[in-house]
Amino acid sequence: MGRRELICAFSYSAKRLGAAIYDGEEKEVKMIGDLAEDADFIILARILREFKPTHVLANKSQDEAFQMQLRAECNYYSMCSFSPALSIGGTQKGFSDSVVDDSMELGTYANEQTTTAPTNDGRGTMSSVGVEDEEGGVEGIFHHLICSHKTTILCTFGFGLARKRIEQIFGSTDHEKRAIAFRFDFSSSNMIRSLGALFRFLEQQKGVSSSSADSAAVVTSDLRSLIATIDTYILEDCVEVDSVTLRALEIFYSDYNPKSIRQKFVWGNHRREGMSIFKLCNLCRSVPGKQMLRMWFERPSKDRPMLMVRHEAISYLYQDCNLEVTAHLRTLLKDGILKRMRRGNVPISDWKSFFTTLCTLVKIGTYFDEREINMAIVKEKLHFLRDPLKQLTAILIGVIDFTESISENRLVICRGVDPELDKKKQLYEKLPEDLTSVALLEAEDISIESCSVAYVPIIGYLLMVAESTQIPADTKALVEIIFSSEGMSYYKTNRMRLLDENIGDIKMQIVDAETNIVLNLQKRILDSKEAVLSAVELAATLDCLISLSVVARKYNWTRPQFVDESIVAIEQARHPIAEHICKDGKYVPNPVHSSTEVGKVKVLSGPNASGKSIYLKMVGSIVYLACCGSFVPAQRATIGPISRILSRLYTIDSVLDGMSSFANDLKQVL
Repeated sequence: MGRRELICAFSYSAKRLGAAIYDGEEKEVKMIGDLAEDADFIILARILREFKPTHVLANKSQDEAFQMQLRAECNYYSMCSFSPALSIGGTQKGFSDSVVDDSMELGTYANEQTTTAPTNDGRGTMSSVGVEDEEGGVEGIFHHLICSHKTTILCTFGFGLARKRIEQIFGSTDHEKRAIAFRFDFSSSNMIRSLGALFRFLEQQKGVSSSSADSAAVVTSDLRSLIATIDTYILEDCVEVDSVTLRALEIFYSDYNPKSIRQKFVWGNHRREGMSIFKLCNLCRSVPGKQMLRMWFERPSKDRPMLMVRHEAISYLYQDCNLEVTAHLRTLLKDGILKRMRRGNVPISDWKSFFTTLCTLVKIGTYFDEREINMAIVKEKLHFLRDPLKQLTAILIGVIDFTESISENRLVICRGVDPELDKKKQLYEKLPEDLTSVALLEAEDISIESCSVAYVPIIGYLLMVAESTQIPADTKALVEIIFSSEGMSYYKTNRMRLLDENIGDIKMQIVDAETNIVLNLQKRILDSKEAVLSAVELAATLDCLISLSVVARKYNWTRPQFVDESIVAIEQARHPIAEHICKDGKYVPNPVHSSTEVGKVKVLSGPNASGKSIYLKMVGSIVYLACCGSFVPAQRATIGPISRILSRLYTIDSVLDGMSSFANDLKQVL
């Protein structure tokens, strides 16, 4: 029995990942809206793990790290050179198909065998498909990693073409055209790109060209027959929050301004951002910490064990007896940041920052050991702060002379690393004295009053004499004029030739030797990249937890309790931003009670400006903060299972989408 056909298309840009999955057996398309993705591509791994697709479509021109991770997740084991037979600057309209022999990229999941995919003629080949954008150039070229015996193709992920293809397939009537806005979220550009690539792949599988109107109609009809349902898929551990709700709850943007809500300044079409919940909670000292905290806020989770681990760590740092630990770790985290090891020559500033970061991470590990700090959230990676980083730090201290490096604006190697290099440096340090002695001997032999020795690249060592100096006739045979410049004459003598042979360009010899050592050092560091990045991730996690604990203590937030019952019970609840900007201390907390016993539907009534909207936002923001792993602004909070957070407090209407405000309300329900 053959394996169930599952085709998965990915599009990744702006650190957001969108996907579309086709189930050939159920004739079902699942869409995954754009999700914030981190450097470890956790969302990508989760999607592949949940669906285990037989085909994976990916953008060939996308981020290299994304492609490498995708290959690793698919157990990519064979990489061949790829040269598609497609002209980037071509003028042919529509799609062009061609075959390129011996260009196969293979990928498979564990315990499955993969071989070269046969085409219709039985040979191991790769077909390429290109498409031109509106400006006449090829919009994008992509590749497809295979996980079974299927034809490998190239397909396009252009947003405009993807939208056009969706409208062609599902908008044959006026009613269907209006329904498209309900079915597809076109603000999730990566998801739409993935859908377009998926539909193009299905067209290619049918073997029908869409270059003419008639054949396009046939392709559309065939695709409609292949697709029975289209659904939005929410990852198991994620809480669904749409962009309108994020704006309404002021998670990343707020109309509030903490300075007496002063007038906004306008740059282009955007107003100056006021206080937001993320800005309120972001007290991180390091760039990786800020990036990780934003990732936590962009991906609220219903993974209760993970949230409880975060809450436990914040509780530890929140306690009075551990304030010294929190303050000391926060001081360490502000010291240095990790910069990428770039190819080629790394600036000394990057080396200095890298060294400072390693020292900081080692200090954090030492502090954890001395205080016997036990946090479950960092326990698994705590060993990276010990031997691996200590060894790297010791190597950097023993190899690089940072004081000399800063003064010379290049990486200088310490004494004792290479005996031959030390000899050359010693010779270079004595060189001025030796050249002075040689100049005195030359002046005596040539019978002139004064001269000096200079080194000219390529030409070598030369005797430098003023043009006004007359060389006696009986010693002219000892010198050979090379050139004259700026009132000085340069000569070659036997001693100069000996200097060329015995010493040469000693400075460049030193630089070359140090460069070789630096390259070996870079290789050693890159070999330990996993340990360094894991340690930095641990430090970033600590930075996030400390930031949230400082905020919780500063604003008197409390730890929420998660239960299995369908309930939201909050005592003395406060809106985090409204309380923050209420300087006169007159903010009045409110209770929240929602359960099966007391009812889940609430009707709020009151005069204008009485706080109805703030109350609703308060409930949503408290639940959102709890799902991010943060403490919440309340005296006590009990929260049941949460799968979606929706609101209709903020309206984003546009005449371009063809939807009324009521239609936008209905879209959230569907």
